[in-house]
Amino acid sequence: MEQEVVVSRQKDVKAAVAELCANLKKSPKEYNAVIFMAAISYDFQALSLEIKSRFPQSEVIGASTAGEIAPSGFLNDTVVLTTMSDSSTKVKACLVENGSKYPVASKKEIVSALNACSIRCGDAQSHKNAFALAFINGVFNAEESILTNFYSIIQNDSFQLAGGTAGFTGNKAKTFVSVNGKTTQDGAAFLFVKTPLPFDIRQENIFNPTGKSVFVTQSDPINRIVAKFDGKAAKSVYAQKLGVSEKQAEGITFENPFGRYMNGELLNAALAGFTPDGKISLFARVVPNTTLELMHIGDPLAKCDETCNGIREAIKNPKFTLLLTCITRTMYFARERIGEKIIQKYKTAFPTFCGFSCYGEQKGRVHCNQTLVTLVIGG
Repeated sequence: MEQEVVVSRQKDVKAAVAELCANLKKSPKEYNAVIFMAAISYDFQALSLEIKSRFPQSEVIGASTAGEIAPSGFLNDTVVLTTMSDSSTKVKACLVENGSKYPVASKKEIVSALNACSIRCGDAQSHKNAFALAFINGVFNAEESILTNFYSIIQNDSFQLAGGTAGFTGNKAKTFVSVNGKTTQDGAAFLFVKTPLPFDIRQENIFNPTGKSVFVTQSDPINRIVAKFDGKAAKSVYAQKLGVSEKQAEGITFENPFGRYMNGELLNAALAGFTPDGKISLFARVVPNTTLELMHIGDPLAKCDETCNGIREAIKNPKFTLLLTCITRTMYFARERIGEKIIQKYKTAFPTFCGFSCYGEQKGRVHCNQTLVTLVIGG
């Protein structure tokens, strides 16, 4: 396996793609897959078509971002492109459209792509030499339904998936994902990979439980809104648990998300904000009659060391690294001025790497927030 990472700050689509391609080492036909991550300021449809035109024989997927990641740092207003090349690896991409309304309608495309990689649905062993990469549109709250649909198709809960919700910057909520030049604002881009090489997908959580919990009395899972905890207005209970006023609570939501027990793990559901009547909107679904833990931020640098060391223990010779991190983490790193230290730790651990700041992360069938999902393939 070999990975290349190139970056362009050119604003013109054709100029940006020309610069990206000029800095690659191989001829286009030698790349199994091409993955790009671009700021929302680009004409995403034009960018998708231009990149695919340069790599007609490769599987090409892309996502809009809330910031990009490369060895040069946490970036903004760039296009980051990475390649995957390995003669022993099979890849195939597919696009899910109308994901928030009709995710099941793309079953044929998903099955066809899996078959092209010789990944069999219903095979209890399929996870041992194959995985999926998914970029899912934000805005429509469709992550959970798209994941549920995929796992109903693959029929193997052990099948691994690394995913990131496409991001955006600015006040206009719009995200894009694309497959082989075709773009959607409501769906997902899947890349299926079958390989004899070792791979590792894991999730980093820099938050720790506080020992304080709340019981979800009333919630709207589809719209990701919690109305009541412990029979009282959700905002009021949240502030009380933190020992602050409701006004003060509005300014410390990043440091204090909720944790949900999912498949034995405590994973984050980030707060999106508060409604005038005291409800809490979230970036992930919370169902009624469940218990949430109140979380608090720990030491990101120590956790980064733990993550990198764990990956290097699992993958002795890392060759391909993709990082999908929540935008709120990136903003926190910038505020605390530790972003460069995080990047240096990645440089020490991996030959090269790239990724993007997203609006949610997926590992397997679980969608959550304020975490980092890593995908690493060995040589």
